Amino acid sequence: AAFTVRLGLKATAVFIAVVLWFVINAKEPQLQLVPVRFTPVLDSSLVLRDPVPQLQAIVAGSPKELIKLTSNVPRIHRQITAESPDTVVIDLRPDDVTLPDGVDAVVRDVQPRSVTLRFESTWSRKVPVRPAVDVASVGNPGPVTLRLDPDSVQVTGPRHIVMGVSSVRTVKTTISFPDSLPHLIDIDTTGFGSARVKPEQVKVELKALPRP
Repeated sequence: AAFTVRLGLKATAVFIAVVLWFVINAKEPQLQLVPVRFTPVLDSSLVLRDPVPQLQAIVAGSPKELIKLTSNVPRIHRQITAESPDTVVIDLRPDDVTLPDGVDAVVRDVQPRSVTLRFESTWSRKVPVRPAVDVASVGNPGPVTLRLDPDSVQVTGPRHIVMGVSSVRTVKTTISFPDSLPHLIDIDTTGFGSARVKPEQVKVELKALPRP
């Protein structure tokens, strides 16, 4: 009789209790481990050797808010400058984690607490060639133009050295004019250390400009 008396009223009470339980749980803050996308903003001279590490964050919030993070994960952005060494260790804090717009939650922790980024130790870039050529004119040929082929070369080597090379020069040379033959002149690599230049020579050709 204890179970059957006023059965409808008891069923209603149980239903209300279940609803209240869901309502309270829906608003009660919970902790959840969510993935974090780490996005380093690299200088154009930097190339990562390894994939970006996987990160996770412990986020506190209501289930309604936490479920939003399944389709739109938090992010960490970090600027990496050209002056950075080949290996960089970055310390991370909960404040570094950016939650998506519209998510009302709090980041309690981030795991791991630091990430290591390794960059390629060598780098290549194309730079212009500046001629260091003196023209010794015979007679009065008028104005002379100088043409280089190629007019730019590829510099490859340690990143910190290549970054400091904005252009290269030919070795200092004197060419007599008139002279219609092309001349092969070496690139001056003084102070380049272990950096390499390709090609190592350029072709220099002199031509007289039309007289005005």
